Amino acid sequence: MNSSEKLYNELGKVLSHEEIIEAYVFPEEVSNAETTPLTDELFLAVRLQQLQGRSTDELLLSGLMQLKMELRDYFEGNSFEVKFSFPKILERYLNLIGRNQKTFAGEVDIHPTKLSRIINGKENPNIELSYRLERHCGNVISAVYWWRLHARKIEEDVRTNQIMRDEESHKVKNNLKFRA
Repeated sequence: MNSSEKLYNELGKVLSHEEIIEAYVFPEEVSNAETTPLTDELFLAVRLQQLQGRSTDELLLSGLMQLKMELRDYFEGNSFEVKFSFPKILERYLNLIGRNQKTFAGEVDIHPTKLSRIINGKENPNIELSYRLERHCGNVISAVYWWRLHARKIEEDVRTNQIMRDEESHKVKNNLKFRA
């Protein structure tokens, strides 16, 4: 018998099943009698005070966690969205951490021109950059997430680039033929 069951049995000696539930389970909805404009204002005031009291490190971590959760939600879907492309997210990351491209390039040991080309979509990132980004953000956003941003774009290109598909299919000789 685990500790929860023991506690329930002890409480069952003096309380009914319904009383135990009422004491330990929060109601799903709050009644109008329990909420007033004053309680809403007090809650808002306390919440704003907490937000204003956060340090720059707490704000940065909060921003990184928000970005990570957005990426997680994006990866749960199957479609490609430009706003979640590697260049757009990297640019957002730079804004979040308050670095310019030149400073950041030095921090992750990449030539500033190459970083600029990646951010402008002229060049693709490599796996090494994903590892460096993971380390740079304090392991909050994993290298896998960084790489999946790029992989999602490649996947979209493979799915939609009919011109290249046609060009490459002409180079194939003696392909297997099946009837569906």
